[in-house]
Amino acid sequence: PQAPPPAGTYSTAIVHGGLVYVSGQTPRLPSGERLLDAPFAEQVCAAMDNLAAVARAAGTTLDHALNVTVFLRDQAMGGLFDEIYRTYVGDPPPARTIVQSDLRVGEVELAAVIALPAE
Repeated sequence: PQAPPPAGTYSTAIVHGGLVYVSGQTPRLPSGERLLDAPFAEQVCAAMDNLAAVARAAGTTLDHALNVTVFLRDQAMGGLFDEIYRTYVGDPPPARTIVQSDLRVGEVELAAVIALPAE
């Protein structure tokens, strides 16, 4: 309930083999409201908050993120994205790929593979 529900036919996350595969998280509130007109930084924070909420619901945190794929509408915003991103992830940061994308649901979308903590 702390992250928005899927906007289509997909699971928000799938847990398999000690890993959490998180579907693309966009700048939406848990209610599902899209933040399309919000400033870039606010959109990034909303998408990162959603990613973190899904991780928590699966029993892990972004400190255990292994790989994050970032889709940005404007690659020129990569520096600002990175400033915000580093406040959400652990050290060392996860592997990451940034892809320029013609997003229709905001300025950023994030997908991730996150490890479950060892028991």
